[in-house]
Amino acid sequence: MFFFAACSKNKVPEDLLVKVYVESVVINETYVLQSDSVRIHKQKLFDKYKISENDFEREMGKLSYDKEAWERFFKKANDYLNDLKASKAIN
Repeated sequence: MFFFAACSKNKVPEDLLVKVYVESVVINETYVLQSDSVRIHKQKLFDKYKISENDFEREMGKLSYDKEAWERFFKKANDYLNDLKASKAIN
């Protein structure tokens, strides 16, 4: 049991956190008044990136304590969001 718990505590790469964070925000904005849809789409998101919601939340919490890491994270998140917007405009 200890081995399983230790495996879920692996550090989540920042680039993966960025993608999950941005896509999660998009889901929240898209399905703002449809809580079941938010839940379903977020689970699909976590499955897509093979990350648990707990691991995501834990890593986001760690980032919030480091001002430089937090600023770097949001710069990357903004860049990724702009990339998503640009790819949607082309399609």
